[in-house]
Amino acid sequence: MKSYQWLLFPTLLILNLTLTACKESEKVVFSCETNSNGESVTTVKYQDKTRDLIVWKRTNFVKAGFPPQRRCQEVTPKLQTAYNNGTLKSLTWGYTEAENNPNKRFKSLCTPTGKDCHTLILTLLESDDPDVELKAFTAVLNGDASQAYQNSSCAVKNGSNLTCTVDIFKVFNK
Repeated sequence: MKSYQWLLFPTLLILNLTLTACKESEKVVFSCETNSNGESVTTVKYQDKTRDLIVWKRTNFVKAGFPPQRRCQEVTPKLQTAYNNGTLKSLTWGYTEAENNPNKRFKSLCTPTGKDCHTLILTLLESDDPDVELKAFTAVLNGDASQAYQNSSCAVKNGSNLTCTVDIFKVFNK
């Protein structure tokens, strides 16, 4: 039995390297880039593939100090955080408190916990239809913006707001 103990360390090392390599291959990275047209774009990278996910063109938030570039820079890390902590699997809409003023609330797309928003992903205008925006945004994250209004992965659950399932890997199948 003692003659095989020397094999334990190399075997564990190989197993550890194999498992680490498997985890690395599943790593998804979101980043905010500038495309050739000078537009801010949220990209997503998986293995050796990179896809444009969101081209930030909407200017409705400029007066509030959030031009497209800033929205890209603020939303992209939130997508990464939600992906990393496993909450990007579903999105809903609701109201989230302003960071510096708990009395002010914003209509938002967010990851759900019960009936509440957990991680704010994207702020909406009060005039936005949250169900329409949620379906459109989920379709983009699922890699098929043409299916925004036929999104069968969305449903109202337990009397809460509309919730949609996200599968970011679908982006890479297009």
